[in-house]
Amino acid sequence: MENLIKIDKSEIVSEGKKLLDAGGKFVTAVCNDLDTEMEVTYFFSSNRGIEMKGLRCTVAKGEEVPSLTGETLSVVLIENELQELFGLKVKGIAIDYGGHMLLAHDSPTTPMLKEKKAEPKGEEN
Repeated sequence: MENLIKIDKSEIVSEGKKLLDAGGKFVTAVCNDLDTEMEVTYFFSSNRGIEMKGLRCTVAKGEEVPSLTGETLSVVLIENELQELFGLKVKGIAIDYGGHMLLAHDSPTTPMLKEKKAEPKGEEN
């Protein structure tokens, strides 16, 4: 994707703030399960919606990422969704639904994570 900026997780807030301060609007965030890591991308539109920029970081599963809710509350729903569906740990989220914004109490946890890869037949662990 054009205008994709790869960043360290520690830069999510500072780089997101730069885009917001320049007039950008938060659009959405997505998460991709890469087996041992999670790829998280925040998208911002600018120039009256003509341009799109993405901030992407890769973190180990179980590692925390800082919340962008201190800069724009508009990310609160998607950050909760990423926590619920992927198990992404978001630190400092302004409103945390505790894993039950979308999922019922008896729902499977982290339903968007890949299943553990099956071991080939005949091999023992």
